[in-house]
Amino acid sequence: MLTNDKSIFLDEGFLSTETESAIPEFRDANADLFQLAEDVNRLLMRIAHTAMDTAKTNLQSPESVAVRLVLRAAGTFQGAVLLAERGLVADARTLVRSCLEDAFALAALITDPKDFMSKYEDDFNGATKRQLKFVTEQQFGDAAQLKSLTEKYNNTPKGSSLTPSDLAKRSPLDIQYLMYQRLSNDSAHPSATSLAHHAYRHPGKAGWCYSWQVADEETNAATLHVAIQAILPVAVGIVDFLKLRSFDGTFEPILERLEALPPRGI
Repeated sequence: MLTNDKSIFLDEGFLSTETESAIPEFRDANADLFQLAEDVNRLLMRIAHTAMDTAKTNLQSPESVAVRLVLRAAGTFQGAVLLAERGLVADARTLVRSCLEDAFALAALITDPKDFMSKYEDDFNGATKRQLKFVTEQQFGDAAQLKSLTEKYNNTPKGSSLTPSDLAKRSPLDIQYLMYQRLSNDSAHPSATSLAHHAYRHPGKAGWCYSWQVADEETNAATLHVAIQAILPVAVGIVDFLKLRSFDGTFEPILERLEALPPRGI
């Protein structure tokens, strides 16, 4: 696998050809989990295409938003797997965290479509208004542009933010918010915990040294395990919401394989 010793990696980091060459080793070290991730992805892609063919409706319908959440989650999950097979830890886990956000949103939408769509619109208005406020306060553009932006700001409803915490509370996945918090602290945020990954203490020796965070077997296993746990509710949710009966019974073998693996967490 990748090494922190003398190598091309020290000159080019994860963009090096050495990283690409190490992919088979990373995959072999967790062959069962990478295979499960690929099988889940193939199932999710079939579900996504069926959902797109089924939900032929207007852009802002709950069904359309649900399908687009699935498309976003699928790409994010695939990105996490691609990063994991290259040994990137924080980056892969940050995408897993994004998968959880999509799962929370879809679960909240399914639980109460009317309430979610109202909050969805409020979130859009709130984000637009905050950006317009920043632009006008910073005096970007000429006088005519500022006048136009100020008018748009005044005419935009106040809105509010739709946060992952709110989404989780509005869904049956609220217990998963703890994992979202752990991923935030471990990888997504520049926290003391995430920065600790870049310091290495030699066993039995005093002091420490800086370190690139390259995944070992167990670290990658935990990332993949949590990624699969994050994406499965998205697949199950859209099948249930759109009543895609052709996928009835397809999740049991996947869940059995996941449950047969050693439990892992972050």
